[in-house]
Amino acid sequence: MWLQIGVGVAVVLALGLYIIQHRRRRRAEFKKRERSKFAGDGTRWSSSQHEYYVERFYETGLTEKHDFHGGYLNFGYWVNGNTDYIKASEELLCQVADAVKFDDKSHLLDVANGMGAQDIFFFEKYNPATIDMIDLTLSHHLICKKRVEENKLQDRLTAHYGSAVDLPFDENSFTHVFSVEGGVHYPTREKFFHQAYRVLKPGGYVSLADYALLAQPRNFVERFFGNLGCMTWNAPKENLYNLEEFKKKMEVAGFVDVVVKDVGEYTIPGYYDESMRPETLSQLRKIRGWFATYIACRVLDELILYSYKKKILTYVLAYGRKPE
Repeated sequence: MWLQIGVGVAVVLALGLYIIQHRRRRRAEFKKRERSKFAGDGTRWSSSQHEYYVERFYETGLTEKHDFHGGYLNFGYWVNGNTDYIKASEELLCQVADAVKFDDKSHLLDVANGMGAQDIFFFEKYNPATIDMIDLTLSHHLICKKRVEENKLQDRLTAHYGSAVDLPFDENSFTHVFSVEGGVHYPTREKFFHQAYRVLKPGGYVSLADYALLAQPRNFVERFFGNLGCMTWNAPKENLYNLEEFKKKMEVAGFVDVVVKDVGEYTIPGYYDESMRPETLSQLRKIRGWFATYIACRVLDELILYSYKKKILTYVLAYGRKPE
């Protein structure tokens, strides 16, 4: 029996190593083909930086598969009986934009913008004057840049590769700063608030779709799952606080008229249902591979749903204004 167990463990380890090497090879091939002047010779992050691990997490399986779900990466905003992911995703983006007077006079900085699909949507729906986009994941940045070029929008949309806590822009540069689901990864979200305040013009707005705690873990099991979720998701524990603390940290950074509202019921259950659809799992397996789809990502999604049902974690929309 022990021999069979040992053989089984060896097979699993060998398969895991093969998957890791295969993904690394695919990422390297992708970067070689798509490398740009922004990316230089590859990732700019070292293994001592938090950004390095977030980039690794989001690059998994991305190679040349950037049109799935319309290129969107968010949880969606599921209302009025909608079951279509792209509609839900675009409704979430509208929730972020409509709360802060986003229009054709706006100059937007979209932080952690993913692969640029959401910025094409923002442009087509709201026609802002300019959009600058910044993401710390090299593959995201390259795909975003390519998407902008394919839509011939280089004069209005500009892609940047960098960190949310070290924004390479001058003070008072933008009327709006958006962050859709990136804040939980920032080292830390509080530093991002100060950076967003710095680059906003007086009277400008910051608007986020993000995650917050409803309650601290109450026992060993909840603490264990909470720590596992942070580790799996590369989310610093410093970013885990409740809605009141979320609002306070925005105000300390200088924002006024701050609103942080719980919209978990419109986001997490709908996203979970979409992630469990057989068609979705089939497509994700082709993109991420079997292990990431049915083990790693399933563990993370189950942890999020568990935390939401236990009233520990929720999803929030948060926005505020820089005083005149």
